[in-house]
Amino acid sequence: MLVTSPVQKVYKTIRERILNQEYVPSQTLVESSLAEEFGVSRNTVRKALMQLVNDKLVVMEANKSAMVKYLTREEAINLMEIRERLEGLITYSAAENISQEDLDKIKLNLEMMKKSLEEGDIIEYSERNDIIHKIIDDACANRQAIELIESIRIQLRSYNKRTILLTGRSEESYQEHLELFKALEARDREKSELLMRKHMANVRETLIKNYNMLF
Repeated sequence: MLVTSPVQKVYKTIRERILNQEYVPSQTLVESSLAEEFGVSRNTVRKALMQLVNDKLVVMEANKSAMVKYLTREEAINLMEIRERLEGLITYSAAENISQEDLDKIKLNLEMMKKSLEEGDIIEYSERNDIIHKIIDDACANRQAIELIESIRIQLRSYNKRTILLTGRSEESYQEHLELFKALEARDREKSELLMRKHMANVRETLIKNYNMLF
């Protein structure tokens, strides 16, 4: 049986809290308080926090205190530009390798996304969106691209999800995914890449226009 070390337990819990926005950007993470909460030593907490620094979710300040990383407008835009190109590359590869079974799964999740929109269930919609991107990732032969994109997605995760809450954006996102599905179904690599990049560019523009609301 796999035993998780105390460091990994603390790391995973804090990581989830950051991604779920229980800990917000610029919030200080007090080692002594965390150590007391988790029933571990401050050294254990410090090691967990250093892993989060490597994930680019936490920064260590000059006085050695830890803080949830805050993205500046420039940093967020830069990451979105990189993500657009990587997502395009991943989708280009996926279009060549994707199976009919995977296409059927995407179609099913698109139907559930539409239902979620009609019912106003944004959380369910977001989860179906994640599943579709995971299917595309799994069909991509370039695993190094997947490793690179994961780091960027993690840093942008909470901000990206908030764009869905903006008026009209969820409907636009659904149509973008529907067009992308048709290109993947046709095994059209160039069009699939173009549509994914267009989708990511729209997310970036939404982020820029609503930066003060999202960050």
